[in-house]
Amino acid sequence: MALSSAFSILWLDAHIGLHDQYPIDQMICCIRELAAPVSFASSIEDSLELIDTHLYNNKKIILITSATLGKKIIPEIQQRNFLIHSYYIFCGCIQNHIDWVLEYIEEGLEIQMFDFEIDLLIRLSRDLSNELIKQGRQILDNNPKSALNYFECARTLAEKAVERDTPKDKNDLHRPSTKHRDILDGENGLIAKATRACNNITS
Repeated sequence: MALSSAFSILWLDAHIGLHDQYPIDQMICCIRELAAPVSFASSIEDSLELIDTHLYNNKKIILITSATLGKKIIPEIQQRNFLIHSYYIFCGCIQNHIDWVLEYIEEGLEIQMFDFEIDLLIRLSRDLSNELIKQGRQILDNNPKSALNYFECARTLAEKAVERDTPKDKNDLHRPSTKHRDILDGENGLIAKATRACNNITS
C-alpha cells in the first residue's frame, strides 16, 4: 500500500501499461508501494470515470498516457472541468506531437513528454520523491515519526531512479540526479532530523 494517499496515478493505454518488461514493471511496483496507487485504463471512457472517482475522493491525479490518447482525452477533461495535477505523455516520436502539447503547456497545464517508458518512470519517481519530502516537511514538527517514514520512502524511491538511470557503459558521461541525498542524508539531512525528533519524544 502506498505511503501517501494524496496522489493517485492513472495510466491510460493498455499497450503501455501492460507489458512484460521487468525493469518497467519493477519501477511501477516501486511507485505503487512507496508513493501512490496506480490504476490502468484501456479506454478514454474508463479513464474519465476513474478520474471522476478519484477527484470525488480528494485525490491529486497524475495522468500517464500515450500521445495519441492524450490528445483525445485532454479536451474531454477540460470540458468536464476535471483538475489534473500533472500529465506524463509517452510517444514514439516527440516531434510529431510537440505542437499540440505546447499549446496546452501555454494554457498552464503541467505536461512532460518522454520517448522511452523507463525515462518517464524515472522522472515520475523523482517527482513523487520530491512530493513525499514536501509532505514530510509539513508534518515534521508535529509528527516526526510519520515524517521519517515519508523521508525514508522518498529516499528509496529516488535511489531506485538513480539505479535505473545509471549508464551500464562506464564511458557514458551521463550521471543520474542525486539531489535528494543533499536534502535527506547526513547529519543535517531530513532523515537525521526526523530521527532525532523521534528520539527526543521517546527519551
